[in-house]
Amino acid sequence: MASAQRPRLLLFDVPTGPRPGWYLPRLCAEYDLHIMWLLSGDTAKDRARAAQFEQWCGHTTMRGQETASEELTAYAEVWRPEGVLGFGEMAIGPMHTAAHRLGLPANAPWSIPALRNKQEQRRLLAEAGLPTPRFASVRSLSELRAAVASVGLPAILKPKAGVGSMATFRVDDSADLAGLWTAACASYADDPRGGSAADFLLEEFLVGVSPHTDDRYGAYASVESLVQEGVVQHLAVTDKFPLSPGFRENGGIMPSVLPGTVTDSLLECAAQAIKAMGITDSGVHTEIMFTEDGPRVIEVNSRIGGGVTEMLHYCCGYDSVLARAAIATGRPVPPFTPPVRSTGYFLPQAPQGATALTKAPSVAELLALPPVAEAELAYAVGDRPLWQQGTPGGTVARLVGVADSAGPLLELYDQLKPGQLLDYTSAPGGAEG
Repeated sequence: MASAQRPRLLLFDVPTGPRPGWYLPRLCAEYDLHIMWLLSGDTAKDRARAAQFEQWCGHTTMRGQETASEELTAYAEVWRPEGVLGFGEMAIGPMHTAAHRLGLPANAPWSIPALRNKQEQRRLLAEAGLPTPRFASVRSLSELRAAVASVGLPAILKPKAGVGSMATFRVDDSADLAGLWTAACASYADDPRGGSAADFLLEEFLVGVSPHTDDRYGAYASVESLVQEGVVQHLAVTDKFPLSPGFRENGGIMPSVLPGTVTDSLLECAAQAIKAMGITDSGVHTEIMFTEDGPRVIEVNSRIGGGVTEMLHYCCGYDSVLARAAIATGRPVPPFTPPVRSTGYFLPQAPQGATALTKAPSVAELLALPPVAEAELAYAVGDRPLWQQGTPGGTVARLVGVADSAGPLLELYDQLKPGQLLDYTSAPGGAEG
């Protein structure tokens, strides 16, 4: 609880990022923490979340995402914290906007729009001289047709402010553009993170060429970094599992098993992208595709990647929660210790289409598997996973595994494929996609 001896930290809590049960004891041991958060509309879940906050610190509910930066600023002007922090994608823009207004550590103001707008991000990367796929803005069917003509096919259609692969579609020569546009708009409108205003980006499809000999690894990777006052410190490279249809993520393993020459090229690519984006004080998650022409930036996120907080803890004992709090308050970042074990983050995805979950182990059974350190189930047997809502909706379970090498973690990845520990069946009445 409150203590005059500890620095004050204001946190904007959103549903993604490390769970409150993970960050609350760590932050409250070092800071006087106050949480501002948005109600979800689910009374039971909101009551449980509030009770969790109340065990550790003060908290305030907010009016909405659109007014978040103003609300954070107004509260901070009275409470006077030394930093403003947020972990998930939806927190980043309001957090940095409020921190900048208050004169606290934050990314460059001109970078803030690009943190969520993929078109603006592509523009900044291209202006910095980074190889960038062709892209075009799309807000109507006629603009989609024109974009296809200028960008070429295959391509990817996705919301400019998308997150978690929501409303993301591959566009090929055989695509019915009118039908695809209708489906994209409907998917975006139906997703709780989306909206009714259609504002998409069509960009050239990056053809991945995996450097791995094991096909259980995908053709892309991510780089996790910390940036303080413009100085970049890379933490780790994560080897990613292949994507499920709809560009949904299944997780990955750190540290990378790739040779140093390959990971060095990823680190250099990430450093260039961070500089181009104007990220000066933040955790950063850079996704990079391996192509015939070298590494290409998929996207840059001004946050640590999903599950990476836990992975860093298990593979090298590093507390990235406290590291990000240090950046937010202008304090020295804890020294990084290299990984000594392998760790994996697993997000098994329900198959694309109309499916119901027909088989799933209990959490206790998952925790009994040798590599598993943490496990939770997002759906019960009989539920219909919301695969249409991208990675978050299609995720049936979330697991963290730890082992002395990547081998046991790859075996766990195999066990989580459909037909093994988890299984599905067709559910009548569902929409295909």
